[in-house]
Amino acid sequence: MKTELVSPTIPKSKTGAILRLERINSDISSLNAHLNSYTCEPKTPGLFERKQDIKTRIESMRTTNRELINALREHKKTLDLHIEGITDKFREFQELERNILEYIGMAKMHC
Repeated sequence: MKTELVSPTIPKSKTGAILRLERINSDISSLNAHLNSYTCEPKTPGLFERKQDIKTRIESMRTTNRELINALREHKKTLDLHIEGITDKFREFQELERNILEYIGMAKMHC
């Protein structure tokens, strides 16, 4: 299973950036629910460690996304100054999504 990373489009407005970050958090919740299904229970120590690492990364990304969303809403950060950080968040999400899907595939192979 190979996922190709797509270059994220840079949001043109603060509202667009907030909506994209909120969508990422929503997608993360969906992926987390799938990750926690009984079909994805780790059967090996390596899979257990990988699942724990993914869970840590999910929570970290949720937290930093919320902080960035709040800062953008409160006008503490302007979009122009932080476009690179926002774009990095989109790439980070794509990488996390790819890792989750790889884990799910590996976990299902060990059923």
